[in-house]
Amino acid sequence: MKVRQLMQKELISILPSATIHDAAMKMKENNIGSVLIVDDGGKLKGIVTDRDITLAVAADSKDPGKTFASDIMSGDPVSIPSDADVNYALRIMSDSNVRRLPVCEHERVIGILSSADVAGEIKEEITQFLGLEQAFAKHH
Repeated sequence: MKVRQLMQKELISILPSATIHDAAMKMKENNIGSVLIVDDGGKLKGIVTDRDITLAVAADSKDPGKTFASDIMSGDPVSIPSDADVNYALRIMSDSNVRRLPVCEHERVIGILSSADVAGEIKEEITQFLGLEQAFAKHH
């Protein structure tokens, strides 16, 4: 299975100059755990996760209204092309210790793949397999 088949295509992004309060509000409004940081041309600059914000505000006492996304983002995040195999994407996530991979083509973000997206697909495939196995067992 290819990354393009599972990636989320609706992207939520902010500029590096947005505050971490802005980032948190985008996450809350969209019920997501990260926002992509892109420049005016749409080129990926970084990613900010809910964990990044928690650590910045709670552990480092940063003011969410005065701290910029660029101050806490993970810059130059690992990304993956849309035609990559999902198993390869999982290996990249594991090796890089990340749960989300921006999907890029020609230096532009076109999607994002999360470990939850992959887990949901695996769960669906297992459910289908078990259903087939039960149907086979009934007929034999």
